[in-house]
Amino acid sequence: MELKKTQEKSIFLNPATNEVEELEIEIRFDPLTGKRSRILVKPLPFPKNPELPDFSKEWCPFCDGRVDSIGARDVRVADGQLIRRGEAILMANISPYAEVSLVIRVTRDHYIPVNEFETDHFLNGFMLALEYIKATEFDYATITMNYLKPAGSSISHPHIQVMLSKTLFDYQGRLIKGAESYFAKHSRCFWDDYWDEFEDSRVYDGGWRFITPFAPKGFEHVQGYMVKGVHELDEDDMRELSESIINVLRAYTDMGFNSFNFGIFGPARKREDLPVVFDIVARTPMDRYYQNDTFAIAKLYDESYTNRKPEETAKEIKRYF
Repeated sequence: MELKKTQEKSIFLNPATNEVEELEIEIRFDPLTGKRSRILVKPLPFPKNPELPDFSKEWCPFCDGRVDSIGARDVRVADGQLIRRGEAILMANISPYAEVSLVIRVTRDHYIPVNEFETDHFLNGFMLALEYIKATEFDYATITMNYLKPAGSSISHPHIQVMLSKTLFDYQGRLIKGAESYFAKHSRCFWDDYWDEFEDSRVYDGGWRFITPFAPKGFEHVQGYMVKGVHELDEDDMRELSESIINVLRAYTDMGFNSFNFGIFGPARKREDLPVVFDIVARTPMDRYYQNDTFAIAKLYDESYTNRKPEETAKEIKRYF
C-alpha cells in the first residue's frame, strides 16, 4: 500500500514579527481513491468562547407539540405512521435527496451541546434506521448527521438522515471501485491492510475498528469500519458505534468544536472487499459570526483540507476511548 504525499512551501513576511516565515503545506493522496487532501499545520482562528444563539426561540418541526401534527409520514414501510423508539422518531424527509429519504429525530431536547449526547440518543435512532433499511431491497444504505449550521443543517434539533438510492453518491462510487480493485489485486480488504500496516493511525480496536485516514476529509477526521453488511448489523454493533461517537464528541468538545458531520455507508449484505464504513469530521465552531470551512477549493475543486496531521489526531482522540 503506497502512502503518497508531496510538500510545498509558502514564504511571506509577517509584519507582526517583522520576520520572514515559512509554512509547509503537505498534500496527501488517499491510498484507496486517490483523492487529495491538503494539510496546513497551523492553528485556526476559531472562537474560544463562541456566542451561541438562543435556540429556544427557533421554530422547529421536530419538537414535541409539533412533530405529531406536521411530521411527514413515510408510506413505503411505515404505512403512514410516525415510528418511535425512546426519544427517536422516524419520519419522511420533505426535502428528499434519494428515492427513500428519511429523517429521524434523535433527542427530545431541541439543542444539546455535543458533549451531552447520550449513547441511547444515537442507538435508538440507528435501530429505527436499521429496522427500516432491513425492510427494503436496496444494495447500499447511507445514514448521515449534520449538526448545527456550520455542518449544513437547516434545523438545530438533533436528527439523522437515511438515504436509499439505486444511484450512489459520487464518492461512494469511487470508494466501491477502489475497494474492488484493491481486493482483486491483493485478495484482502483494504481497511484490514491499512489497520495492520499503519499503527500510528489506530484509535480503537473492537467490533468496530477506528482509524484516522491518511488523507483526511476534514478537521479531526476519524473513520471506523466493521466487516459486515448493513442488514447484518445488530443492536450490540450499533451500541458500540454509538458509544464511540460519544467518545469522539467528547474529544471534539475539548478541542473547541461544537459542530460535526458523520456518515455511515455500506453494502446491504456482507462483502469481503467492502465493509460498513463510518466517518466523522468536526466543523468550524457554531458562533454568532461562524465561518464555513467549505470554501472554493473544497466546493468547486473537490479538494479536502485540514490543519492537523491525522497521526496527531489519532494520538489525541484515542485517549477518549
